[in-house]
Amino acid sequence: MTTLVLASSSKYRQQLLSNIGIQAEISKPDIDETPLPDETPLALCKRLAFEKAKKIAQQQPGRIVIGSDQVASVEGPDGKIILGKPGTVENAVAQLKMCQGKSVYFYTAISLCKAEEDEDLPDILTSNLDTITRAEETCVYFRSHKEAQLRAYVEAEMPLDCAGSFKCEGMGALLFERITSRDPNTLIGLPVMLLHNMLDKHFNIDLLDLATAKA
Repeated sequence: MTTLVLASSSKYRQQLLSNIGIQAEISKPDIDETPLPDETPLALCKRLAFEKAKKIAQQQPGRIVIGSDQVASVEGPDGKIILGKPGTVENAVAQLKMCQGKSVYFYTAISLCKAEEDEDLPDILTSNLDTITRAEETCVYFRSHKEAQLRAYVEAEMPLDCAGSFKCEGMGALLFERITSRDPNTLIGLPVMLLHNMLDKHFNIDLLDLATAKA
C-alpha cells in the first residue's frame, strides 16, 4: 500500500488528511520562509510548498511527499500586505482590524515530490525529482466588527498559529460575510480536492482507494 508523507508541522493539515481516512507519515521540514523581494503571495506559497516537499523527498527517496503552504493578502494603503501567523494576541487583533469590510485572498499551494536516487551520484541532494505544484485561491469577505469584538474573539479562540488570525472551522466563521472557494478544506490549510486530482493524474494514485483500503 502506498504511504504518503506530509511535509508539514501543521496540526490542521494532519487533521484534514485524517478526516478523509488518510494516515500520512509526518515529517517536519525546516526551511527559510522569508519572502523574496517583490514576490507575489501566489508565487510565495507555491515556492514554499515546493521547498518543503523537496527537502523531505530528498531525505526519503522513493516516497511521495506532500508539501503545502498558505499565504494571505489584503489591500493596504500602500498595496498588498501579506498576512502571516500573528503569534501574539495584539498582532492577531491588528490583522483582523486590517481585514474589516474587505476582501482577503488566501492562496494555498500543494507540491508533490518524489525523489529517485541515482546510484551514479554521490549525494541524494542531487537526485532526480518528479514533482508537480499547483495552487488554489479562496476569497474571504469580512464583516465589520468593533475592536472589542475582535479582541474577544481572539482571546476566546486564540488563532495565533493561523494566517489571517482566525479559525474558519470554529467561531472564526462569524467574522465573515461569505467565502468564495471550490473546496471548503482549502481555507483550513489543505485543498483536498486538488490533492486528489494531482495524485490521480500525476502519480496514478486514487485517494479514495487509499482511504477505503483495509489494512
